Amino acid sequence: MIDAGSHGAVNWVDLSTPDVDAAEAFYRDLFGWTIERSTSPMGEYLIGSVGEHQVGGMMEQRSELQGMAPVWTVFFSVHDMAGTIARAKDAGGTLVEAPFPIPGDAMVAVLADPSGAMLAVIAGPNPGDAYFSHDPGAVCWVELLTHDPTAAEGFYTAAFGWKSLTQRAAQTTYTMFSLDDEDVAGMMMMPDEVPVDAPAHWAVYFAVADTTATERRALQLGGNVLHPTTEIDIGRFAVLADPQGATFQLMEFAESV
Repeated sequence: MIDAGSHGAVNWVDLSTPDVDAAEAFYRDLFGWTIERSTSPMGEYLIGSVGEHQVGGMMEQRSELQGMAPVWTVFFSVHDMAGTIARAKDAGGTLVEAPFPIPGDAMVAVLADPSGAMLAVIAGPNPGDAYFSHDPGAVCWVELLTHDPTAAEGFYTAAFGWKSLTQRAAQTTYTMFSLDDEDVAGMMMMPDEVPVDAPAHWAVYFAVADTTATERRALQLGGNVLHPTTEIDIGRFAVLADPQGATFQLMEFAESV
């Protein structure tokens, strides 16, 4: 898998939520995460891990975001923050939050692509390994759901140097983005079953050993199943929401993958 420090690679995900304590309990019990708490300039920050692998962060919604839906945000590594922001703007994107420092000698900025999907870019020390993992509880994939695939494709190929390959099947069209011939992210038109006013967004997939069992556990913990387990060519997936309403995906990989 591609190194998380490569320009354009997925580097991190985190959750902004109105109830971080409830989110901690939900994801810990659902995925078996070990949770570590730390203090940052933005407030208390929680990091969930599977074994020695850090999976993602969680933090309380900032006061100016209160009332907005909780959301998982995907972070992409960049080697030239200013250049990336300039290319993103030229490709129709918007700078939502100017670069700011975070612990670990890194800088982060928040962007919106032309269809409105939010993402973060991070420039800092190279973590030195791949971020995606098939281990249960880890992030295994990210996927853009958008109302304007054409504009989004132009944006991400310009900002990150991604290559794109679009495949059309009987009922779906799917775009695979790659770096150095390795798949890095996917994109598809917003599914018909999603409300028409749903904003474009990046979906985060967590690997699990059994999607159906994880669905049941999520319901027991106060979550919701938005799209039940469905068979696809690489395994089975489902779409869930945590008790505060943040959506995320499950992926149970086939043994051959």
